[in-house]
Amino acid sequence: MHSGISDWPLPDVDDSLIVDFDIFDVKPVDGDLHAGYHKLHSGPDIFYTPKNGGYWVLTRADDIYDVMRDHERFSNHGVALMREHEGVRFIPGEIDPPIHTAFRKVLNPQTSPKRVREFEDSSRNLCIKLVEELKDQGGCEFRSSISEVMPIYNFLFFMSLPVEHAEKLVPPAAVIARERDLDAFARAMEEIRGYIEDRIDERLTDPRDDFISHVLAAEIEGRPIAREEAVVTVLNVMLGGLDTVTGSMGFFFNYLARHPAIRRKLVDEPGMIPEAIEELLRRHGIFNTGRLVKQDCEHKGVTFRKNDLVLISGTLHNLDDRKFSDPLKVDFDRKEGAHLTFGVGIHRCLGSNIARAQLRILLEEWLKRIPDFAIAPGKDVKVQSGRTNAVVELPLIW
Repeated sequence: MHSGISDWPLPDVDDSLIVDFDIFDVKPVDGDLHAGYHKLHSGPDIFYTPKNGGYWVLTRADDIYDVMRDHERFSNHGVALMREHEGVRFIPGEIDPPIHTAFRKVLNPQTSPKRVREFEDSSRNLCIKLVEELKDQGGCEFRSSISEVMPIYNFLFFMSLPVEHAEKLVPPAAVIARERDLDAFARAMEEIRGYIEDRIDERLTDPRDDFISHVLAAEIEGRPIAREEAVVTVLNVMLGGLDTVTGSMGFFFNYLARHPAIRRKLVDEPGMIPEAIEELLRRHGIFNTGRLVKQDCEHKGVTFRKNDLVLISGTLHNLDDRKFSDPLKVDFDRKEGAHLTFGVGIHRCLGSNIARAQLRILLEEWLKRIPDFAIAPGKDVKVQSGRTNAVVELPLIW
């Protein structure tokens, strides 16, 4: 994504609706990235930024919710906040109905709660091993030790792929999530795509009872799935499950390290962990996705032009004080409605069941073994915004 001012023409709006906002450079407030996002709620409900190709930004929950559900006017072709796109699009993330429905019918059973339960033992054993290895060290850099490791291993378990492949997948996944430069983005995408193509070729030769083989055996609207469709489907599922879960783990533990009373509540009452996860997911939104406008249309008095991009950030939805009272506060008794960390409607995150399982297992097993931890004195927590928000560096001690 190009930095600086775009050659896409600015809309004809009042200067107050042109804001120099950069999704790749949201400034934290006292180390809190989400508080930096929340500052946007003091400005216009809808504004336009010329940064990174130019796009509209919706800041309010109701507008974000409405556009997420409106695939008639707002296409998922713009999910990565890119106007240009070569080749076949990600499936199902970048396609619209009716073909989207056919692919979801194939994929939904493969990520159902029942299917996720089948891999939970492997996930829990991995988590216990990782935490036990750290426990006596008295501290760690959380991302490199846990949050970057556990999701990729879990993904490989889930896909029935060799766990030793983890090292080659993590670096390009991070570039795709937060890199604004189109050339670096393309190189990282090709690297992961090449990995997926190799796995596809293996399964075409040697089918198994696993996710990739099920995709390859699928029929889409009465015809066999094309090889290219299978490649971009597996690629979409992989990218949706790596850096996003890494980000949630990082933000959860950054928050718990700074709020001992909240952490102690989960230690003393582990049965509330599944409920607590929902509030922590609300407070720490991860995805910042886009839509491409299909035709000229109006929303709340603002005219969107055909091929305009629109940022619909679950992060901003979850922090809107018109929907959630005191939105920066973590309140496990909150009853104000659902967060949109996993989206809503037909494009709701395919891997949300897998993500929740990993977060629950990590909290359960970590808090049993390391109930008290804090940010290492004199060390900085590094956070970064982008298509996916992340904690890049989290030094902990215990």
